[in-house]
Amino acid sequence: MFFVLCMLSLTVRGAGLEGPWADNRLQACIQDLMQQNRWQTPEQVTKIQCHSMEIQRLDDLARFTHLESLSLFNNLVTEADLTALSRLTFLNLANNRLHSLKIAGLAKLQSLYLFRNELKGLDLSGLHSLEKMRAMQNRLTALDVTPLVSLQEAYLFDNQLEDLDIDSLSKLTFLDVKQNPMSDELYDHYDSLEGITIIHDGNADDWQ
Repeated sequence: MFFVLCMLSLTVRGAGLEGPWADNRLQACIQDLMQQNRWQTPEQVTKIQCHSMEIQRLDDLARFTHLESLSLFNNLVTEADLTALSRLTFLNLANNRLHSLKIAGLAKLQSLYLFRNELKGLDLSGLHSLEKMRAMQNRLTALDVTPLVSLQEAYLFDNQLEDLDIDSLSKLTFLDVKQNPMSDELYDHYDSLEGITIIHDGNADDWQ
């Protein structure tokens, strides 16, 4: 068994993943995952979960082109470009320090968790498979959700949104936008929509 583990460790280190990396903590986590799952090449890596490891940079993720699930909850990431990860269906970057995130064009992405960051804007173009989004507790001042034709539920409370056009989102059944500086006229419009539950500052008490 010891011989097998040693050989596997050598294989992982020789799979094009040896240093230098932009972030040593991310490198260590991924190499551990590869060893545990007996993945030998970046193409075999379909799921990465590295929580609470003080990871700061994600530059090297671009080599994992077959990645389907990425969860980096509670780290120190400030910016990320994940547009090369075209197979992603699940992304969790919640509770980081994000002020810039590029995910436009991720056509297979279904679930997106970005709460507790510092995002002021977010390009969601091309995300036509996205069904669930949690981007509450950011600094979003504007957000175009019209590309999200598959969106079913969205949590966007505690941001700086003054407007949010959801009229074309026929599959949306739940939206939470309380603690945003929206107008009473917009609340009235939301209340007139059928087939959807919308929580906002005008009716939040009704849901407590």
